[in-house]
Amino acid sequence: MAQTDLYPILRAYANKNNSPFIDIDVFLVFLEKYAKHKTETSAEWVKWTKDVGLKFWSEMAALTESGKCTLMADTTEGRIYMPFYYADLLQETYRSMDNSADLPFPCEDSLNITVPEDQIRMINLDANLAVFFGGGESSMLPVIRLMFPEDCGNALVLAPMIPRRLMEAALLKMRHYLRSHGNRDYAYNKLAPQFQGREKYLKDILDQILTRPFDCIAAMESFGDFSWLFWAVFCSLVKSDIKKKNEKLNEDMAALQAAYIIENCNSIYKSRAVKQREREAAFRELGIHLEKPPFHFTLDEITRFTNSKGTLLVGQYSPEELEEYIKKKTTEAEAGGIPEWLILQRREEKWYVKKEKYLPLCSRLLIDSRPQVKKAVTSRWIGLIKNFRSEAAMEKDADFDRLLAACTAKLAPVLMTLLEDKKLLWVYEETERTHGVIPPSSRIFNRGKLIPMSALYVLRRRELLADARIMLPFWHSIPVLSVIIAFFKNLAKGKKRAEETDDKTEEAATEERDTARDIKNAAEKIAEELIPIGKTLESWLAELETRWSRLLNKEARTNLVNDVNSLVRDNLRHSVRIHKTRKINREGLEEIAGGIISRTPALQDLGGQDFLHLYMELYMVKLLLDIKV
Repeated sequence: MAQTDLYPILRAYANKNNSPFIDIDVFLVFLEKYAKHKTETSAEWVKWTKDVGLKFWSEMAALTESGKCTLMADTTEGRIYMPFYYADLLQETYRSMDNSADLPFPCEDSLNITVPEDQIRMINLDANLAVFFGGGESSMLPVIRLMFPEDCGNALVLAPMIPRRLMEAALLKMRHYLRSHGNRDYAYNKLAPQFQGREKYLKDILDQILTRPFDCIAAMESFGDFSWLFWAVFCSLVKSDIKKKNEKLNEDMAALQAAYIIENCNSIYKSRAVKQREREAAFRELGIHLEKPPFHFTLDEITRFTNSKGTLLVGQYSPEELEEYIKKKTTEAEAGGIPEWLILQRREEKWYVKKEKYLPLCSRLLIDSRPQVKKAVTSRWIGLIKNFRSEAAMEKDADFDRLLAACTAKLAPVLMTLLEDKKLLWVYEETERTHGVIPPSSRIFNRGKLIPMSALYVLRRRELLADARIMLPFWHSIPVLSVIIAFFKNLAKGKKRAEETDDKTEEAATEERDTARDIKNAAEKIAEELIPIGKTLESWLAELETRWSRLLNKEARTNLVNDVNSLVRDNLRHSVRIHKTRKINREGLEEIAGGIISRTPALQDLGGQDFLHLYMELYMVKLLLDIKV
């Protein structure tokens, strides 16, 4: 803004008259005379030598519209009020605080002004100073009258100057205090007994006040233990010594006011630093929660996280801080990288997952969903086979994978959402790029494409089909008989042929029920021999499993048990097909179990062979008991 613009002239005039109020007529006379005088050295002032009133009102319109000036109609000639007069005055005063370090803080008396009550807000130093820390109180009146305790006067300061500029002014006054009358050595000798073993730190901080006073603020803000303790003790010493004086000079009052300000700010900085550390610890605790199963959490679940003492974390940070933290974690990332947190969303539901847990989450959901999907497919196929029907998924791997995907979408929607999420591939590729090797359990992509669902679940179409058939009477596994029954069941339409079909179907059904009943009765008798008194079939099976399956790795142990069960099912199915007329007995089951172990070297190396043998027999009994009559 040029020096000859109206606003700088108004500001200079108000400062000269020490008042924010300007009489318009008097000012115009002054302006015209002043401009004529200034034209002798600067041609820029010529514009104010002619038509002064016209130019004045032309520029005044813009100044009133912008709020820099206010026109008042409380006199006949009219007046101008300069709203920023007091703010400008205080800005200039605090800009040169080093020159007045030996004087108390500026107040209305020392500045020879009277700030209107509607333009100032009174703040008690001990009770209300904390509201200015953290950028709040944006709507507060800019001019603050800061009231010191114990009749130590007051200070005028602008709200934006608190706390930084106010602290700088206080430290300058404290530096002057230490420089005068040998107070630096006096303070050191007084404080040294309270800081035994840390005298060097005491000397350093006193020297810092004398040479680099503003650096002290950083130590207060970070809440260094020594810094906080020093200022608490030092300010108490300064206040005590000055209060003992009967007559207090200006430099005494300046140091006393500075001690009160530093003491209060030091305490506030401490409280804020402690709260900040608690907040940071709470956010670290939150991150640890996200690393625990089930690895994916909704916002509602996150707000209910607690620390080790059972205290809600959300009490150590505000909902707004949590929202900002989550936003930062889900959006900010290194160049070319992925954010630390990822969002998994399905319709209206949203889960937060740590990036490093995205693949483990997928593996976990696959393991958890596998039994449900397997059971669903097996039950579906049992129903089809029982009615002598089939579907493409029984014969073709591609259709089988589509069936698994459909079951997954129904039974494990979160897993299906994860598998369809493009971020899963991003995480996979970043993990492969940064770590070089993907854990075997997480190898779910091949050349950028998701491997088939059957490979993800480690499910074989033929095995599931065999499992479904063994759960039904054995003739469902004999292709010729199945085709014949299916043919007659679905055979056409004539009355005579329909009656014949009904007779044959009823005969087959009767034979099926009789055979199934004989098998089940035999299995019940064998179960009585194998199961000890007081135990159930399931509990005895589980106990035997722990006696022969002794692998420490849970996943490996589960795979071993599944392999043994699969071998037992296959051999039982084969035996029933080959020896259809042979009755089920204990000797037959012992023979099948012994044959499996003798043909499988891996099983021969296992400990607890007797328990393994007995487990196989009992598992066959379980399969036979599950046959529907």
